Amino acid sequence: MPSPLTIAVFGSSQPLPGSDLYEDARSVGAALARAGWTVVTGGYHGVMEGVSRGAKEAGGRAVGITSDYHHARGLIPNGWLDEERRVATYADRLYTLARTGDGYVVMNGGTGTLTELFFVWELVRNGSLPPRPIVLYGERWRRVMDALANEIGELTGERHFCHIAYANTPEDTVRIIAGSIDRSVKESG
Repeated sequence: MPSPLTIAVFGSSQPLPGSDLYEDARSVGAALARAGWTVVTGGYHGVMEGVSRGAKEAGGRAVGITSDYHHARGLIPNGWLDEERRVATYADRLYTLARTGDGYVVMNGGTGTLTELFFVWELVRNGSLPPRPIVLYGERWRRVMDALANEIGELTGERHFCHIAYANTPEDTVRIIAGSIDRSVKESG
């Protein structure tokens, strides 16, 4: 029997419990856990905590990829993790998150979240990682990606955007990932 999927979720470290983004993350984490998948995040607070909390509350498993770099700056992992995997540097953390995810969900965030998105997008696009779904969660991502496509689309072409999907609900997120995984299995089998 294949092992359960691990879905990496990226997003802002800023949202507090009760805020809209934190609660969205909590709902996404719960939906992923109900689908039988493990969630993996950067392990700290904000969206990472919300996703981990939602997964745990739904009976799922939450893994955090933390770093000595963040630890030295006084950050402590959130209390909802089943497992903490600590690596040395910020770059190691980014690569470990990318490599660990069988799919990705990108929620609202700042430059760190954009870095995570662009990193996994390029690894999947250039074949460094096998095809994996990248789900951009929330309406704002369509505007961001439309602006990006308008600016660089003629340089990159449609093939660069084919790995990107959009979701506005936790249920759509699960459906998109499940559909993408099913397609990959059929194409490789």
